[in-house]
Formats: sequence, structure tokens, C-alpha cells
Amino acid sequence: MTNDHIDKLKEAVLLCSIHYERMSFAWEKINHHFPFERNEYLSLKPEELSFIDQLIFRFSKLQDSMEGRLFPAILEALGEEIKERPFIDRLARLEGLTAIPSADDWMLLRETRNVVTHEYPFITDEVIEGLNLLGSHYLLIRQIWQQVQKYIQGRLIT
Repeated sequence: MTNDHIDKLKEAVLLCSIHYERMSFAWEKINHHFPFERNEYLSLKPEELSFIDQLIFRFSKLQDSMEGRLFPAILEALGEEIKERPFIDRLARLEGLTAIPSADDWMLLRETRNVVTHEYPFITDEVIEGLNLLGSHYLLIRQIWQQVQKYIQGRLIT
């Protein structure tokens, strides 16, 4: 493991930490609304809608940053060759190392990110469905983030 690998890993952890903290802040402001019903969603105040936007944005950024920067940095720090490896194989390796609890769970988060970032705000029922999915998967991404952090601290950065 080289200093470059450790620096890359620390930078990825820092980036993910920022997204996680801001996502969690937004969650704390609006979690009492979950799961949403149509009338409740339609009566949200602009401030509450801004926290929903922040939750969606930071959830997506955390998921993207973990997938695109943190996971490769972990594998590279362990001396794994990842350039030719398909993403699903990287996930399986991370699961085998117990860095993440489940590759399948990660794929669910990918789907959730795609749903909440590609919704059309004028289709209320789809927005509500996506938000409720995000609400249930907030806990999942939090669990995965905590396990990844524990793995890194225990195995790579002491």
C-alpha cells in the first residue's frame, strides 16, 4: 500500500463524510414526514421542500462518491487490480472482504438514486413513491457507510 493510495483513500473518505453529514442533517429535519401521503406532501412548506431537495442531492452524491471514488480507493489500497474488473465484480469483492454488507443492497441504492434523480416534479404520485423509497433506503446507505468506515479504520487507516 503506497502513500498515494492512502492519500486517495483519505480524500474519498473526506468527500463521502461531507455528503453523509449533510444528508443526515436534511434527514433529521424532515424524517418525521416519512412515509409521505399525497395530502401531506402537497402541504409541505418551501423550507421542508428544500430539505427534501438536499436529502435527494446528498444521497445521490454520497452514493456516487462511494461507488466512483471510495470503493476503487479501498480496493487499490489493498493492492487489487480493478481497471479491467466490471463494477459488479468490484462490489462482490468488497462484500467478500466484508467492507460492505451486500452487493445486492448496493444495487438497490443505485436504483433508488436513479428513481429520485430522474423524477418529474409535476407527477406527484411518482415523486411521493420515489421519496418513500428514498426514506427507507436512507437507513440502508447509512448502515453501509458505517460499515465501510469501520472497515477502513480497522484495516487500512489506523
